[in-house]
Amino acid sequence: MKICFIAWERFGVGGVSRVLTRVMNALAREHEISVYCLRQPPLENAYGLNLDRIRFFHHEMSLYEKIRRSVMDRLVTRTPLFSSAAGARAYALLRYTRAFKKRLANHINSQRYDAVIFGSGFEDSLLLALVQPRLSPGTRTISWSHAAYEDYFGFKGPHFARYFRHALQRFYHRFDQIIVLSDHDRENFEKRHWLKTRRIYNPASFTAAEHSTLTSKTFVFAGSLSSHKGADLALEAFEEFSRRNGEWNLHVYGEGPLRPWMEGFIQEHGLQSRVRLHGSHGAMEREYPKHAVLLFPSRCEGFGLVQIEAMSCGLPVLAADIPICRELIRDSGAGRLFPAGDSHALCAAMLTMAAEDLAPYARKAREQEPRFTLERIIREWNEILRGENS
Repeated sequence: MKICFIAWERFGVGGVSRVLTRVMNALAREHEISVYCLRQPPLENAYGLNLDRIRFFHHEMSLYEKIRRSVMDRLVTRTPLFSSAAGARAYALLRYTRAFKKRLANHINSQRYDAVIFGSGFEDSLLLALVQPRLSPGTRTISWSHAAYEDYFGFKGPHFARYFRHALQRFYHRFDQIIVLSDHDRENFEKRHWLKTRRIYNPASFTAAEHSTLTSKTFVFAGSLSSHKGADLALEAFEEFSRRNGEWNLHVYGEGPLRPWMEGFIQEHGLQSRVRLHGSHGAMEREYPKHAVLLFPSRCEGFGLVQIEAMSCGLPVLAADIPICRELIRDSGAGRLFPAGDSHALCAAMLTMAAEDLAPYARKAREQEPRFTLERIIREWNEILRGENS
């Protein structure tokens, strides 16, 4: 099959780029894969996109098109201009120029793709929905959501939520399939918006070569140092924890906007000997086994790849009580949950886990590995591409 992925990514460091690269490289072993990038190179290619087998096209927006899109994105989140059915139609008309949509449709038709997948940004896949009527008959269109349902209907604010509800009703039924990352999201999109939806988990980034011995007495946080990922919660909770437990330490992997604040917080509270900021690390499969418990305090999350990475290395997970963590952690018995956004509750849970026998959690964590193998995930993608079980 000829398959095209449409993406905004430059394929630099980040969870979406990593998953896209892994899925496309695997599909390229049996299909003809292309990427249509909506940004100008240089291609960063942080995770080894196989450019010997994957064709790469790009067409960046003009300056006018970028400004127009940026203005529309500000208006849709900050004003009620597009919060009605008529407003959603107006937004769709104004966000992308006719020429930009025509270029994309012409590319898809000229290449005669069997399937087109919008792979980055569910709200941005509106673009593919808008060009779908111009595509050749038989071209399957698929939207792939990497964010949580609550990200669209909560975190982006009430104006965007009202707009998006109308946009889903008006445009997203044009897709042959919508892919989401959790059963929670699938149920919401199916029951509340009557969309044809299927859940496919993201594949693990690696196969664990070794497992944690659970003896290190260290918590680990891995991810962007941002409020969204809860890096502030992890540090605040550990500061409170450190006043009641003098043995366990915290190791942090990642970079992000909160790093200066975290460095100041560590200095202010005298945690230099208890907290270590490692920065970004390219081989976490070697780092996870050095630690005993993963902290996953994200305020909102579509999937959270670090959870399944750490679990494959035998780490119990202490995670925020958000839908994807209930599905991956609570339901599997691979760890504990705490009320999302509550650093005091996180501290209490850390104290509990530090005193517990972690072996049962670790055993359950390792048992989940077959759910996220690349082979299993690609088999599910092939079913979708062939129109089976959708």
